[in-house]
Amino acid sequence: MRITTKLSAVTVGASLMLTMSACSPPEGQGAATTAPQASGSLNIACSQQEDFCQAITAAFSADTGIDATYVRLGSGEVLARLETTPGEFDVWSGGQAENHLIADDRGFIEPYVSPNASALAAEYNDADGVWSGFYTDSVGFCSNQAELDKLGIDAPTSWDDLLDPALKGTVSMPHPATAGVGYMAMFAVDTLNGGAEDETIDYFTQLNQNVLQYSKSAASGTELAGRGEVAVAISLDSDCVKAKEAGYSDLVTSYPEEGTGYEVGAVSVLKDARNAEGAKAYMDWILSTDAQNLYADVPSYAAPTLADAKQGSSVPDQDAVNKVEWNLQKAADSREALLARFESDVASQSSATE
Repeated sequence: MRITTKLSAVTVGASLMLTMSACSPPEGQGAATTAPQASGSLNIACSQQEDFCQAITAAFSADTGIDATYVRLGSGEVLARLETTPGEFDVWSGGQAENHLIADDRGFIEPYVSPNASALAAEYNDADGVWSGFYTDSVGFCSNQAELDKLGIDAPTSWDDLLDPALKGTVSMPHPATAGVGYMAMFAVDTLNGGAEDETIDYFTQLNQNVLQYSKSAASGTELAGRGEVAVAISLDSDCVKAKEAGYSDLVTSYPEEGTGYEVGAVSVLKDARNAEGAKAYMDWILSTDAQNLYADVPSYAAPTLADAKQGSSVPDQDAVNKVEWNLQKAADSREALLARFESDVASQSSATE
């Protein structure tokens, strides 16, 4: 079951259009300068939760007049689709920036420097126009407090806490080959190990003893935890808060105190796009303050990347999270080797994949 806020495209589009029409973007941040020049339909590969994809796509269409559709796919799934069906999508919206770098290395990105990118902090922007970031959140542990109480343990506050024998068969982790969050967890541990791949694989081999399920998406794990089917899910902190707000009241978020990974959710224009101008208009739009102000109303519990954008009251404070040094290029370059080792040494020993 996917947690989905029931929003019709018509309702969302109309209401968000009213919201946006009441605001004027700061100088240099309005997307309207390019949007009217685009025409035709826009196909979006969207790597966020379903209700966010639905609402943002509808808002973009309402604001620009460009007919847009989306397919909700995890980052690994987008990379696979770009290989098998090039030209299917015009723009990739969401997913970790390192995955957009991988797509660029494979020749799938058409670099585009949006005029609105200049308002972003350096860590949210690629100077060459491969990607720009429009949201950020962190990897955390999403735990069911009632289940932890039954086991007689506290919410995990370190990666080693997940190896507690008391958690045998009660941990959910997104599969790193299909869900970007799973790979983020792997790369965070690898970074803490100083890039020692064998030590990283040894950790996940041990963790495998406690994993009930390698879920296809990170959000699936928070639902398992919310229903009490597992005690802990490795997830994005934004997804855990979202599930709690949706009614899974026993959920609590904690972080590994030694450091965790974090996501810069990126947008890129795709090569061979059927609607290249529409893709650029979408990138301009989602990097505008008006668009990022909408996150609180969707709602999205990830933080906007523009400093002047509105932030929802329940959005986790990203400044309070201890994060590992996140080398995007190294994360991209290490992905293939780490995933191959995970498949051969960890997943092959388990029947826990969703």
